Amino acid sequence: MEKLEISRNGQTDQFSVVLSRGDDTIRCMVSVDSGHATDAHSDEEKYRAALSKAKALAKALDAAIEDQ
Repeated sequence: MEKLEISRNGQTDQFSVVLSRGDDTIRCMVSVDSGHATDAHSDEEKYRAALSKAKALAKALDAAIEDQ
């Protein structure tokens, strides 16, 4: 069974995404900083953006492994 956890680092726009399967774990930190002084994105939008970035990292990891 896989377990997915996403948590925000305080009130920052940095998120920790953790996927566990049995005793194995993949962790990544992603930032969803908009680059603007005032950020109008909701927390839900930021969580979705963090998951999207983690997914892109997972695909990049998969591609890097395939290239080895």
